[in-house]
Amino acid sequence: MAIAVIETLNFGLEHLADAARERGHELHLLTTNRDFYQYELAKESNESVHVTDVDTGDVEKVVAALRAIPDLAGVIRMTDLWSMPALAVAAELGLPRQDKDAVALLRDKGRMRRHLHANGFSRASSIVFDPHTASAEELAEELPFPCIIKDVAGSSSQNVWLVKTPADLPPVLSAARQVEEVRGGALTAEPYFVGPMYSAETLSWDGETRVLGVSSRTLSPEPHFREEALSFPVAFPEATSKELTDWLGSIFSSTGYREGFTHTEFIITNDGFEIVEINPRLGGGLIGETIHRSLEVNVHDAFFDLALGRRPALMDAPLEPQRGAAQVLIYAPGTGVFEGFTGEDLLAGHPGEPKLHPVRRPGDRIPATTDQRGAVAFLLATGATAELALHNVMSAAGKLGVRMSEESA
Repeated sequence: MAIAVIETLNFGLEHLADAARERGHELHLLTTNRDFYQYELAKESNESVHVTDVDTGDVEKVVAALRAIPDLAGVIRMTDLWSMPALAVAAELGLPRQDKDAVALLRDKGRMRRHLHANGFSRASSIVFDPHTASAEELAEELPFPCIIKDVAGSSSQNVWLVKTPADLPPVLSAARQVEEVRGGALTAEPYFVGPMYSAETLSWDGETRVLGVSSRTLSPEPHFREEALSFPVAFPEATSKELTDWLGSIFSSTGYREGFTHTEFIITNDGFEIVEINPRLGGGLIGETIHRSLEVNVHDAFFDLALGRRPALMDAPLEPQRGAAQVLIYAPGTGVFEGFTGEDLLAGHPGEPKLHPVRRPGDRIPATTDQRGAVAFLLATGATAELALHNVMSAAGKLGVRMSEESA
């Protein structure tokens, strides 16, 4: 039988292809821009993936393309931007799918914050507003300071501002009005919670939630919130792990999100857990790869069970960490044109077997460096524990340089 995926995350296509081969499925990738997957598609292991070029934002065109695939049994939904189109396509074709209202709720950061507060999962709500019509003076009377202002449907740390005092509002609103696209059409102002941030990778089925593991998160110095590094799995005390699992399961149940992956960013404050955001998908970047390397389990296999409407085998599989895994995002030192790396030869023989995963090609323009638009690669390494893996990858990252040139006129 055939399974289709409508766009994927930056990495992970190789693991999808591996799972498809082991199951005897034919895997089809529908994409608007196959160049986005240049590194993945260049791998010999991905030669079996059938690629269809189509406007994946156009439901009718995608449905037409999928109707041409013989023996199509399911559609995989993996990403943020294509969540709702993928669900609409599955509905049109009568294929198994998640509850679109639950996915839409988790995708809307403003609505989700209000839901958390109304249902007792957070001590504060949010204020949603249009940056083009909002008045700084009126907002200042409503907002708690300090607070975080961000796109209600944003990702990759883009369009996120720290607002400490009312005096910070006018420049933030000015910056927001100059953004080419506010993805959700609005901004949300949310509480500024103090404490270390983590992300939990979970899988749910029929209302039951399993925490696959937790990653530590290292962010850039404020006022920006650029992701710098993470390590997996965090070794919480048993009581903390149980409390986290119960808390997340209750939250998902309250939203109607009963099956699928989630990537939940949360902060541990002096007053307990607080949600930063919940993404109805597997974590991006190399998070899937870190889980794979640490647990020696192909978590991407669960996407096929979900697409077929079956309980994922991953819900019941043994999950014993075999090692720690960590990643560092490699950023350009400034805007301009990316030309390549230096020091790659120094990675050979380095502890942890560090491996570079580029996301930019030489000649690509780097428009900004305060968020993930400035990332040119991910570097991943392992270690006996998550802490040692992080030390290995940080050491290896220090050997790399990024070559840049100024933009031509």
